[in-house]
Amino acid sequence: MRIRFDEQLKQLNKEMINMGTMIEESIGDAVKALMKQDVELAQKVMAGDEEIDRMVREAEDNKAEDEKRKEEIDLRNKAEGFIAQIDGMLEDNKDKIDPKQAEETKKLRDDLQKSLDENNMEEVKAKLDMLEKAAMQAGQAMYNQPNGDAASQSTQTHSGDDVVDGEFTEK
Repeated sequence: MRIRFDEQLKQLNKEMINMGTMIEESIGDAVKALMKQDVELAQKVMAGDEEIDRMVREAEDNKAEDEKRKEEIDLRNKAEGFIAQIDGMLEDNKDKIDPKQAEETKKLRDDLQKSLDENNMEEVKAKLDMLEKAAMQAGQAMYNQPNGDAASQSTQTHSGDDVVDGEFTEK
């Protein structure tokens, strides 16, 4: 989908350049027609104006559709990236995540993938939101486990046996 969007964007860019070229030529012809008082050239300029106006209307008509398509592509990219992130989190932390919570997260991940495969972007939005919440809960559960992360380990107290006092002198 992203490749198709990029191709359409390139096509739109070419059309905008063509329209700009047509406008420049039209202005030049209009100046010539005015200076030489050439009626035929003036009629040609007016016909060209109609073509330019048509192109502008067409671009305005397609603007909403193009923006919607871009939003869908951005949503798809976000969802696909998050699925990969979830897969990594589940794999890397399988010993730290409650099996029930992991299973629920996997199910939400699979539901999101199915919605992506079906190109149902409304469902993708809703399911992505649900998966993000589940991932946040899984992350909080991992963080709150005793001895489960660096934060809880750093708050543990150490016995005085391994503490070495020393003095520093500069030469």
